[in-house]
Amino acid sequence: MDLGKLQYFEKIESNTQKEFLIEQNNCILCAGPLDLQHIRVESTGEIKEETHCPHCDLRTEAKTHSLQ
Repeated sequence: MDLGKLQYFEKIESNTQKEFLIEQNNCILCAGPLDLQHIRVESTGEIKEETHCPHCDLRTEAKTHSLQ
């Protein structure tokens, strides 16, 4: 494994697929990598997903996923 090089588990063959993953994993303001955090909320049986850019302090809308 090359250090500093992004490793994807998805099959990436086209430039469109590569661009999509870059858009999903990088900040829209500064293009820095996003930190993705998952928090389990046991009282509701849900997972809360939050993304944050440590470079420009951008926080995106949190998403909630049901485990049931």
